[in-house]
Order: sequence, then structure tokens, then C-alpha cells
Amino acid sequence: MGKAKIGFEVDEDDLAKAKAYVARHGGSLNKLVSALFASLGRDDPAEPMALDPTVKTLLATSMGKISLMEAAQQLDLPDADYVLHLLAEKNLPLPRLPQDFVSRQLEAARSALDECLIEAAPTAPKRRGGRKNSTAAAH
Repeated sequence: MGKAKIGFEVDEDDLAKAKAYVARHGGSLNKLVSALFASLGRDDPAEPMALDPTVKTLLATSMGKISLMEAAQQLDLPDADYVLHLLAEKNLPLPRLPQDFVSRQLEAARSALDECLIEAAPTAPKRRGGRKNSTAAAH
């Protein structure tokens, strides 16, 4: 079956809600409207829109339900970097790190910096009126 382009007007508030829905659940406005139209003839309109398994995993990652590494394993990707790229491509928010993890990392960084600090050597008090120019004395 072919595809047709259509144009229609939508209330700005409704469009904003639809964009927010797509951002939270993945996909695009195009897919959302297509899924809505496809659902019009079904017996059970309460059945949720089916999401691509990749998008489901990315959404779970974005919401912090699974880790980046778990997502990489589920999506059969080499590492978490690929998951971050997919999140960016789908315009999904990056996952937030848990506050306890951030606090532990901050404490570890502070400890490492404290260990690297070198105490300043005490400076000798300046003498008054003592030496003259050392190069002049050598000549």
C-alpha cells in the first residue's frame, strides 16, 4: 500500500503535547499520527501503540530504568557510547546519573586532588639591606 501526504491544522497546545509524548515515548509525530489512523478500525482502541524494541530500550535507558551497559547488551552494541549516540539520534534525553553515584564520584575526585596537592615550602624571610647585585660583585 502506498503512502499519502496530508496537511491539517492542529491547536498549538495539542501539538506541544504530542511533541512531548513523542519525546517521552520515542518515534516521531509522523509515526504517532500514522499509528492513530491505523488504530481507528481496531476493536480495542485502548491497546497501546506498539513501539520498536530498540526505542523501548532507549526509553528505559533515558528514564534510568536500565543502565547504559544493559542497554548496549540488549541492543547488541559494542559499548555504551553507541547507546548515547542512538539516544541523541532519537532526540531522547540523556539519562541522569543517580545522586548517590554523583556524590561518590565527587568525593573520589576531591580525594584524588587532595593527594596531589603539594604543600608550599616555607619562604625564607627577606633580608634587609644585605646583598647587592650578584653579577656586579662577580666582575
